[in-house]
Amino acid sequence: MTDRDLGINRPITRRDFVGGAAVAISGSLAWRWSEARAPEASYRYGQADAYPPVRTGMRGSHEGSYEVAHQLRDGIRWDTSEQSGEHYDLIVVGGGLSGLAAAWFFREAEPDARILILDNHDDFGGHAKRNEFWHGDRMLLSHGGTENIQDFNRYNEAGRRLMGALGVEVKRYAEFHDNQLYKSAGLRRSVFFDRETFGTDRLVVGEGQPSWSEFLAKTPLSDTAREDLIRLYESDVDYLKGFSLKDKVTYLQQTSYEEFLLKATKIGPEAVSFVERSTTWAIGFDMISAWVASGEGWPGTGGLGLGDYDWDDAVPTEDSPFFQFPDGNASIARLLVRSLVPKVAPGNTMEDIVAAPFDYSALDVSDSAVRIRLDSTVVNVSHRGDPESADEVEVTYVRDDRAYRVSGGRCVLACYNAAIPYICDELPAAQKEALSYAVKAPLVYTNVLIRNWTAFARLGIRGARCPGSYFGSVNLTEPLNIGDYHYARTPDDPIVVRLFRAPLDPQMRGRSAPDQWRAARTELLNTTFETFEMKIRDQFERILSAGGFDPARDIEAITVNRWPHGYAYGHDPETGQVAWMLDELPPERSPWIAARKPFGRIAIANSDAAADAMTEGAFEAAHLAIESLFGR
Repeated sequence: MTDRDLGINRPITRRDFVGGAAVAISGSLAWRWSEARAPEASYRYGQADAYPPVRTGMRGSHEGSYEVAHQLRDGIRWDTSEQSGEHYDLIVVGGGLSGLAAAWFFREAEPDARILILDNHDDFGGHAKRNEFWHGDRMLLSHGGTENIQDFNRYNEAGRRLMGALGVEVKRYAEFHDNQLYKSAGLRRSVFFDRETFGTDRLVVGEGQPSWSEFLAKTPLSDTAREDLIRLYESDVDYLKGFSLKDKVTYLQQTSYEEFLLKATKIGPEAVSFVERSTTWAIGFDMISAWVASGEGWPGTGGLGLGDYDWDDAVPTEDSPFFQFPDGNASIARLLVRSLVPKVAPGNTMEDIVAAPFDYSALDVSDSAVRIRLDSTVVNVSHRGDPESADEVEVTYVRDDRAYRVSGGRCVLACYNAAIPYICDELPAAQKEALSYAVKAPLVYTNVLIRNWTAFARLGIRGARCPGSYFGSVNLTEPLNIGDYHYARTPDDPIVVRLFRAPLDPQMRGRSAPDQWRAARTELLNTTFETFEMKIRDQFERILSAGGFDPARDIEAITVNRWPHGYAYGHDPETGQVAWMLDELPPERSPWIAARKPFGRIAIANSDAAADAMTEGAFEAAHLAIESLFGR
């Protein structure tokens, strides 16, 4: 297929081109969102420059959001003579879920408090990013990052109190989710085998159905790999027979899942490449412990006899309350913002938040008790005087290449841990070292608006797992009806397709997780929107063309949410492996504990502080930070 066949040269929308490909190709940062207009009559609340969720192209850590931070890292400083004269009871650095929650908990303790939230992006929510598309007068949503409430049982009392105050009722999920739509259309999970990895392009529908042996017989895998996988999936062998329960746990915690598969279950590398689910975790099986795999119930762990282990509610069960909004946890961010700045949007329920029009001009007005200032990168935080006795904190931020200073009674740093040593120089050296240890896992959430999903219906698939492909998964969005928002009911309706990529270099396998993530971050920041678009169109054509899909005709808009600093993890300083259940590591090998220690009137709240990429971790860290500022 040529680029023309794939539709590379076909304009999608003006805002797509300006916000993505043109900038990435030229390398210029001189453009402004005001040039990127939404198509006429396609958006009812305003133009794209006034409403960030409708901006397409390169999003997530978009151009303009990280350059000042990188300059600060490289030693550049700004003239800070311009004082704003503003003073607040609390200044929050970072408008993601943890920063917004910190503001909420502070207002809970001091209802009359004045709060300023500063964020370097053009939208609030951090990784809880809303991607909003319009097809005529119809809204279609997806998430650009944080996806769902995976298990409400994991929220602590403070997190539950916050969610309750916002009106989130997780037990009502069944009211909004149509779990029969795709089933009634005969759509099943599938696997796409790409020719680069498996020798041929082949879509095999119904993963593991009607049996693993029958499914695998249709794949391009070798006979040996098929036999390995049938044994792995269809039998509950205790591959650690003879180990005590305690020794099993120790072994699993100290062994990568890849090593477990190769040495304990004795399947071959080809079979391992089929099982691989790196897209779920943004890291490969070489750096995920077998303990994580056992907690997730991954292949080969079902017969280990871990049922008697006290999991302490760490593992989701059938009774674990799950909830998902059409735009992921962006609706939770919107609920938080509306509770802090009521003038920003009408309504008062979780149902009306999804379709509520948001007035971004109301986020930062002088008569508001809480102000959210976007496109503002903090470059310095320090006490006015001795940290042990100071009454105020001074914060310097850069906006439109000018530096401003504001003061506050207290400050919460709800940004990335690794950035904090650069913006808060007065922290103790040991704490800076602990903060610098945090390395996030890069990832890419991509959303593509297509004319209809008839090709999926004809092929009988609702999505595909794609081991070895550029994007590791391709899926239709979940069918959700909530409030005035309605999903695509028939295959003739437009729909958003989600793709996920973990930008890991196969040649880095076996290196520590932080080393792999640093290399992946570099690769991600150097990947143009044009490259993403080409890969998207190529993968769609290879998977869906047999169902009549034409990427040049059927793709209407593309949003690439790149997160060079993505998932927050705890990882073992000694082995470099990811620690999912934090009881894997003792406190002395858990640097995030030392990193989040409060310092004078400054506290730290972010997902790094909890070594937990989940929303509940962000909320817990926010609550701990506010408690520490009040001396509790």
